Amino acid sequence: MVGLALTPEQFKALLRMIYVANTVINGHREKGYLKEYDDLEQYIFSRAGAAGFPAATWSHKTSDIGSESADGDLSEVSSQEEEHHHPSRIFENDRELVALMDEYDRAMVTEFLAETLAERDIERKHGPAAKTRMPEKDYEELLDCYAEAYAEEFQKFGFGRMVVVKETAEAEKKVGRIAKGRKLS
Repeated sequence: MVGLALTPEQFKALLRMIYVANTVINGHREKGYLKEYDDLEQYIFSRAGAAGFPAATWSHKTSDIGSESADGDLSEVSSQEEEHHHPSRIFENDRELVALMDEYDRAMVTEFLAETLAERDIERKHGPAAKTRMPEKDYEELLDCYAEAYAEEFQKFGFGRMVVVKETAEAEKKVGRIAKGRKLS
């Protein structure tokens, strides 16, 4: 067991770090949560009240079914209640935290999109095997130049001037079918 002595400010930063980390790791998963990260978040948030941050967490009781006896006898199965602690809505909607996560999301989307479009443009200009045919250093320099041009575009104009040209009519038909199915106008 490792013990840590944290100031209230450090504990608040730890709460935020744990929340952000678990959101990045598990936030996009509908199934297959990585339990060890959820469990660690639950453990740290269970200490929030004692650390002076009771509004950061909400808790609920869960029934935890015990295991069968060694010989498989189900009559030995016991049930116990466990208290689980999670980030509260107040915590999740904290303006500073939301701003930090939004800033990260924007940076990652911009970087990913700039690099992906740069790779596409290089393949269009130099052929589909450009990455394997070019010396690695040359390819990386070219990729950086293209990506930097896109990054400058996105920084100056956002995504407002970005247009998907191919299959636009097909996409509009699909959106129309989905909207009609949902009874949207």
